[in-house]
Amino acid sequence: DGQSWLAGFVQGLVASMIFVPLLSWTEDDKGSLGELSSIGVDGFDRVDNFLLELLLATALREEPGAALQAVLPVFVGPAAERGGFGAFPFYKLARLSDEPSKMTNTRAGEILRQLGL
Repeated sequence: DGQSWLAGFVQGLVASMIFVPLLSWTEDDKGSLGELSSIGVDGFDRVDNFLLELLLATALREEPGAALQAVLPVFVGPAAERGGFGAFPFYKLARLSDEPSKMTNTRAGEILRQLGL
């Protein structure tokens, strides 16, 4: 129907009671968290859609009267040889920047203002 993924995501999130993000990090630094490891390196910044989803969910979860009651992350490691997934590489979390993504936070603020929050 031509609706953007973001508009559909936001509509679904606003109507949801539980948000279950998959936090993944593969061997080649891909996956939802692996992709975040490039933000902050040498001042690099961009709007990261996964981080945007987390920021919006966190804001909605804290909003009094919001439908969203819980954010329950699931950690997913790299694909296993025999199917399924391996252990999540928690040691890699230290590679994430301590600096916030200004571009992602700005975009989250814009969306939250559109929602009247």
